[in-house]
Amino acid sequence: MAPKKVYILIILSALLIGGAFFAGCTTTTQPQATPTPTVTTSVQVTTTATPVMTTAVPTTPAGPRTKVLLATTTSLYDTGLLDYLKPMFEQKYNVDLLITSQGTGKAIEVAQRGDCDILAVHSPSQELTYMEGGSGVNRRCFAYNYFIIVGPASDPAGIKGMKPEDAFKKLRTAGKANTPGISFISRGDNSGTHSAEKNIWKSAGLDYAKDIQKSGIWYIEAGRGMGETLQMASEKQAYTLTDEGTYLAYKGNLDLVPVIEKGDILLNVYSAISVYNDKQPVDKITMANNFVNFLISPEIQKAIGDYGKDKYGKSLFSPMNGECAQFKCDCTAAAKATKPMIVYNAGSLNTPFAKLATAYESANPTVDANLFGGGSSTIIEKITKGGKYSDVLASADSFLIPKMMEPKYADWYAEFAKNQMVIAYTSSSKYADRITGDNWYEILNSPDVKYIISDPNTDPAGYRAVMTVQLAERVYGTDTIFPSLLGAHGKMTRTFADGIYTIDVTKAGGDGKLLIGKDGPDVIAQLKSGKADYAIEYSSVVIQNGLPYVTLPSGMDLSDQTQNSKYATVKVKRAITSGTSTETGTAIVYGVTVPKNAKNPQAGIAWVKMLLDKTGQDILSADGQTPIVPARGYGNVPAELKGLVA
Repeated sequence: MAPKKVYILIILSALLIGGAFFAGCTTTTQPQATPTPTVTTSVQVTTTATPVMTTAVPTTPAGPRTKVLLATTTSLYDTGLLDYLKPMFEQKYNVDLLITSQGTGKAIEVAQRGDCDILAVHSPSQELTYMEGGSGVNRRCFAYNYFIIVGPASDPAGIKGMKPEDAFKKLRTAGKANTPGISFISRGDNSGTHSAEKNIWKSAGLDYAKDIQKSGIWYIEAGRGMGETLQMASEKQAYTLTDEGTYLAYKGNLDLVPVIEKGDILLNVYSAISVYNDKQPVDKITMANNFVNFLISPEIQKAIGDYGKDKYGKSLFSPMNGECAQFKCDCTAAAKATKPMIVYNAGSLNTPFAKLATAYESANPTVDANLFGGGSSTIIEKITKGGKYSDVLASADSFLIPKMMEPKYADWYAEFAKNQMVIAYTSSSKYADRITGDNWYEILNSPDVKYIISDPNTDPAGYRAVMTVQLAERVYGTDTIFPSLLGAHGKMTRTFADGIYTIDVTKAGGDGKLLIGKDGPDVIAQLKSGKADYAIEYSSVVIQNGLPYVTLPSGMDLSDQTQNSKYATVKVKRAITSGTSTETGTAIVYGVTVPKNAKNPQAGIAWVKMLLDKTGQDILSADGQTPIVPARGYGNVPAELKGLVA
C-alpha cells in the first residue's frame, strides 16, 4: 500500500476513535421536537434560548489541552445551560469539558466508579451520602429553581393550587379508584427529581415502596430523563413532577400546564462536587476545583441568572449570589481542597464543630472537613455495624467510645467538654410566663402542654433526659414525676432493685403529648415550630439557638461529676442494633477519638489537636459548653496530642 494511503487511513481511524469516545461521554440527546441550543467556541456564545454572554473571558492559557469529564443530571443538560457555559470554561482553562448526563443517582454511580472528575447534581440527600463515603471534596451549591407539578389544562384531579403533599394524596386516591383521566408519570430512575418526588410522598405520610409503587395502573415509572418524561406525560395527558427549567425549555412542545408551583418542599438546589478517590490525580482534582470555582464566581453567577430570560421572560435557574444560608450549603468558599476528611459528631456539636471546621480548613487548605452529625450511638454504629469510616468521632457520652468501639475500632479517647440538662421553651410555649425551676414538672404535666426529648435509644441527650426526670423525684421528694411525664405517655417502664431504678426505653414511643425527636437539632426544630411547648435538652444546644430555658438543680441536671454516685442510681436500658445496652447515670462528658479505620488519620489527629487547644476551647465556651482543660486522655493517645491531655 502506498505511504499516502496508509497516512490517510491512520487519520481516519484516529477521527473515528475520537468521535466514539466523545459520543460515549455524552449519553443524553435532546429530542428532535425540542429546540437544541447551538454552541460556538467563541467568547460570546449565542443559543436559541439565551442572551449573548457579555462576560469577558481571559486569554486561553498556553500549553496542551487537558480533558475533564463532568457527570451531570439531565435537567442541567436538557435546558442547554451546560452547553451555554462549556466554551467559557474551556477557553478560560485550556481544557476540553466532556459531559455525560443521566439522573442524579446514575451520575453519582459514575463518580463512585471513578469514571468522571466532576459531579453537578440536585439531590441533597444523595449528595450527602456520596460525600459521607469520602468520594468527594468541595461540595458547593451554585443555582436553584423549583420543582413544579404539571398536568392537563383541564386538571381532572382538581389539585390546582393545593399544597404539594395534599395534591399527591388526592392523586393517589383518585388513581387507585381508577378515576378516568387520572395518571401520574414518575421519572422512576433514582434521579434528583425522583428523589424529590419520593420525599413529597413521605411528607404526605405515605410509604413509597408500599403505598405508591405498583399501586395501580395510574402510577407509571418512565425510567427516562426529564425531557422524555415530560413528553410521555403530555402524550398521555398525565401529571408529573418536573424542575421548572426543563419544563420551560420543553414548554412549546408540550400539552401540559403548571398546576402547583408553590411549596417549601419544591425547592430544587443544584450543587457541584469535585470527585475524589485514591486513583484520582491531583491535577484532575485541581481542574475539577477550577470548574466549581467557575460556577460560583460572580461573572458566571450573573450568566446563570440571565440564562433564558430573553426567550421565556424569566431565568431557568436562579444563582446563589452568595446568599445561601437558607439552603444549608456552602456557595462562596473557594474550592481548594484535594483530600476529604470525614467527621462524625454528636448532633449537639453541630454548631461548634462547624466553626471549628472553618478554622481548621483555613489552617489546612488542602483538606475538606465534612461533618456528619447525629445521635452518638447511631454514628458509632455506622462504623462498628454499618461498614462506614470516619477520621474523627466525637460522642456526647465519652463512655460510649470504649464501650462500643474498643478494641477493634478505637484504642484511645480524650474527654474534652461538659454540659448540663435544662428545660427549654419559646415565647409561644403555654405557661411560659409561669414556669420555674420549682414547678417545671407540673407545667409539663398540664393537659394542654406537649413536650419533647431526643430518641433515648440512639441519642445520649434522650436517655439523659429520662435520667433527669427520674432523678427529679429525689430532688423534689415525690415519686410521681416519672410515671406522670414518661410512663403514662409512652412505653417506658421502670423497675427498682438494690437502690437503683432501671428504666426500659427499648419501645419508648410517645402518645402525642410526649414527643420523641430524632436528635438535638430535630428536637429544637419541633420546639421552634410550635409542635412542642417544652424540651428537655442540653443547655449548649439551647444557648446556640437563643432560646429561653429553666436551669435545674445539680442533683438532677447531670452537670456535676462529684455527684456521680447519685446519678448512678438511675440506669437506662436501650435498644441497639445487636440487642440492648444499659447506660448508668453519670455527669455529661464529651469524648473524641480518631477511629482505627480512618482513611486520613493524620488529618483527624490535627482536628483533635485544634479541638483540644485554645481555638477549640474558645469555640466551645462561646457556644455554651464548658471545655475540660486540660483534656483527659485514656489509652494509646497519639504522641501529637500528649501535650494537651492529662
